[in-house]
Amino acid sequence: MMTQRLWLGLAVVYTCTAFVQLYLLASTGAVWAGTLTAAGFVAALLCVFAAWKASKRERDDTTKVDSHQP
Repeated sequence: MMTQRLWLGLAVVYTCTAFVQLYLLASTGAVWAGTLTAAGFVAALLCVFAAWKASKRERDDTTKVDSHQP
């Protein structure tokens, strides 16, 4: 559960950063801001995927422990 929360927190940070870069792109037209916006959204999606995998892994580990008890 803790790992999942860490990944989701990191996804929120990347998303907020991407929105700031999106604002800079809209206000200044800087190409680098557009590149960083795309990279931030991709990083956020990867963090959400990692959180999903961590959640699934923790459920599988719990199932294995519970199945060994009589």
